[in-house]
Amino acid sequence: MTKTKKKLIIVAVSVALVLAILIGTLITVNVLKKRPPELEDIRARLETVITASGEVNDIFWGAGLPTYPRIYSEGFSFKDAYGVGEDTQERNIQGFVFDNADGRTIVAYHPWMYFIPKGQTEGIYYDFEHNTILNGKPDDDSYYRFAVRTDKPREGEEQNLYLSENLQKTFEGTYYYYSLESFDLNKVFFYNEKDDPNYDYVMPESGYLSIEDIKKKAERVYAGDYLTSLYESMFTGMTTGTAMLYARYFDYEDTESGTVSLVKDNREKGYTLTAWTYDFSTMRMVKESNSTFVTIEVERYATEDASRRETAKLYFVLENGEWYLDSPSF
Repeated sequence: MTKTKKKLIIVAVSVALVLAILIGTLITVNVLKKRPPELEDIRARLETVITASGEVNDIFWGAGLPTYPRIYSEGFSFKDAYGVGEDTQERNIQGFVFDNADGRTIVAYHPWMYFIPKGQTEGIYYDFEHNTILNGKPDDDSYYRFAVRTDKPREGEEQNLYLSENLQKTFEGTYYYYSLESFDLNKVFFYNEKDDPNYDYVMPESGYLSIEDIKKKAERVYAGDYLTSLYESMFTGMTTGTAMLYARYFDYEDTESGTVSLVKDNREKGYTLTAWTYDFSTMRMVKESNSTFVTIEVERYATEDASRRETAKLYFVLENGEWYLDSPSF
């Protein structure tokens, strides 16, 4: 064998070794890239997301955010008079009646007012119900007086004869009125004829005042790609085949006041979702996982019935350095 051939063989072997090393390195790097993270390294994040998912699930697929009950008011007025003879002055006593959420029919009325009697220069605050001049303007909490309206008399209770006598011609039927010492009108939300009958106003106490508030919560839990498809059905509505899927929520703008309120579709009642408590000590990662997608199995039980236990399989995807649910957890 000539020296030249020996050199060529040495060079070929060296190249082969280098290529083998490079290929081996690339394979190792590729394997490392696909290797899923250690469960303990991501456990805290997964537990946080799973725990927070219950609220988001209920907003989207369960009963949904709490809304104000449908309460409408019906206004009324009747005349009452001050003075006698030629000095008599008639005034309209106004009020409204509504069916409260607790099942009672409430009457709110305003039996006092300020006016200047005939022949006088000074005005007075006059209480028509009790036929008396007041010392001054009542405070805001006393603007309305309240009573309960019933269709049957209450044994042993004194009727409000002022309302009984003055409203007997206003409403069809026979009713009985009983004064209330107090009633918090601020806790009642009234709908009007302009409001969409298919959408109810979400209570501000829920903590969600707009679609953006819902999105902020959901985007702490679910993956972006998954939410993109979900948002269309939840906030815009869509057609599936021949069926129309209406938006569950939307921001309603009152064109007169300019205020924006979050409303919810009252035609879709949602699913009855189980409230789950998770036993995170049982959490384990299953084989179909890699560096950007992991599958978790964890035991959980119904919060209201600990004997109802199951193993849930949950899917997570890595986005922008954080792990998010990639499918519903309910």
